[in-house]
Amino acid sequence: MSTVTQTIVKTEELGFSTALRNGVDWSEYMLYRPIYGKSFFRRIYDYHAQKSGASWSKAHDVGAGHGIVSSTLASAFEHVVVSDPNDGYTEVARQLLVEKCEWPESKFSFLQEPAESSSVEARSVDLIIACECIQYTNTTEAVAEFARQLKPGGTLVMTLYVQPSIVNNERAQSIWEKIFDVFWERAVTGSRVLERALGVISSACDSVAIPAEHWEATKRVYINASQWIPSFQIGDKVGEDRAGNNEERVWVHGDPEWEDEQGIDWFKGYVSTWAPRLPESEVQDLWDELERVMDGARVRTETPIVMIFATRRA
Repeated sequence: MSTVTQTIVKTEELGFSTALRNGVDWSEYMLYRPIYGKSFFRRIYDYHAQKSGASWSKAHDVGAGHGIVSSTLASAFEHVVVSDPNDGYTEVARQLLVEKCEWPESKFSFLQEPAESSSVEARSVDLIIACECIQYTNTTEAVAEFARQLKPGGTLVMTLYVQPSIVNNERAQSIWEKIFDVFWERAVTGSRVLERALGVISSACDSVAIPAEHWEATKRVYINASQWIPSFQIGDKVGEDRAGNNEERVWVHGDPEWEDEQGIDWFKGYVSTWAPRLPESEVQDLWDELERVMDGARVRTETPIVMIFATRRA
């Protein structure tokens, strides 16, 4: 199977009674965060489908958040495990998948548990996908747990995007970077988890090891990373490169599904989706400066994203 069927849910249709969890407003998240488009899922399904006897029985969406990735996986797999360690997130996902998208609840398993330790049966999963979450885990333990769950020949996909870059406007990009510098400086203060996450993010997940003893056909695809690995870098903390010499690296420039044109209100909305929230008053001078530079116009953006694919050895 390689056909991509995508579930689109309009933000105004959400109406989640549990929209705000742990500082995340899922309605804002769906409005301002990038959409996982057709090319995103096609890369995943094409990688999985190329294997002899590829099975489409069960997928596991790790760190599923509000379940938007699961809503598309449900079209390709008979059953989808939806897991997240955060209190209340799987209930938000259930509302989206069952009440809004009207999938039968029996199609899903909703689990509140961490990536590093799952109740999912060993060798029972055909595909595991971890979007925008691997940086918050103990990556060694998480990858080992993924290996335990997957059937021999099963597929692992880990993805990470960072804030979009403003293209062809160096002054606006410089101000935009300063706003995120303030956010990260504020966020990581006293947080070992976020300090560790910064190292993973800034390495474009190259610090996430995929041990060859358990994995094969490992491929790292870097999309819209015009500055190469530094496209993902935040601050000066970059995790050690642990990618294996046998891994394939692919660079894809100009993927239109990760490009857009946006105005000042969108940039403010995008920042509001990050937790902990950055009070606008703390960067008001930077917002005012960015607004002057943009002068009411929209600017072109491109979002760097890395997608890591690996196959569980028999």
